[in-house]
Amino acid sequence: MQDQARKITHGAMMIALFAILLALTLYVPVFIIVTIPLLPLPITLYRLRYDRTSTFAVMAAVSLIALLIGGLLSVPTAVVMALIGFVIGDSIRTGKSKLYIFMATGLTLLVSLTVLYLGTVWLLKVNPVEQFLEGFGVLQQEVLKTLADMSNSTKDVEQMVIDTINYYQTIIPSLFILSVFIMGYLFVMPIMAIAARLQFEVPKFAPFTNMRLPFATVAVYMVLLLVSILSQAEQGTTSHLMEANAILIFRFLFFMQGLALIYFALQTMKISGIVKVPVTLFAMFLSPFTVMLGVIDIAINVRAWIAKDKRG
Repeated sequence: MQDQARKITHGAMMIALFAILLALTLYVPVFIIVTIPLLPLPITLYRLRYDRTSTFAVMAAVSLIALLIGGLLSVPTAVVMALIGFVIGDSIRTGKSKLYIFMATGLTLLVSLTVLYLGTVWLLKVNPVEQFLEGFGVLQQEVLKTLADMSNSTKDVEQMVIDTINYYQTIIPSLFILSVFIMGYLFVMPIMAIAARLQFEVPKFAPFTNMRLPFATVAVYMVLLLVSILSQAEQGTTSHLMEANAILIFRFLFFMQGLALIYFALQTMKISGIVKVPVTLFAMFLSPFTVMLGVIDIAINVRAWIAKDKRG
């Protein structure tokens, strides 16, 4: 009886905490940056203490609370946040690695947002992607009109603008996926930090400087580049869409690998961590160079040379 009463009491506390965070998110926009990443926290904390069945009951309760606080449209948000909280809490409770938790959270968010998108199209007859693409089309026409009004505008410049806008339209799927996993990371980090402060045992990431992608990623990337060069897929075709999005995702991974190599060099040379801020900005500005560093770091053991030179 005492255990059951404790479950109910803690459940009520977590529901109240979720209600407060949701109300602040909906009605005090200035707090959104803080409250959105913390919305899954109550479910995570409850799952860390109690079984899955009890956690599902609390998740159902927060969905009903969301209906009362923000109406029907806030329920999907509550459901997604509750699912993320459950995945993080359940993964910690079952002893999964931090990388597993990050990937599971990102996949949960990706699937949830995809389902919400399909539901929006089916129920509300509104297609956000089509509206977004229409906005791109309007932007393209406005830019071309502006260029046409400039006396020094050339056909080459106008074609470059058209190609750039078409490229960004093509890579929307990969940008969406990368954004979702970045959002997943922003959920995992503060929640796990708070859980650790509350004396829960949480896993840790290996140092970012130790990041090393498998050599197979370089091989696959080179094959993709070769295929894109030889095939010359026509703009707008499925093959062109797949190639462009796959290459972008690989370049993002190699950018992170290159950044890890730069951080490793700074750490080896015992340079102050403050320098990482401008270095990161330069790495982003010179992203093709950073991507190349990432590829080289995977292909050959650059870190061994850096460490050897430092010892020497």
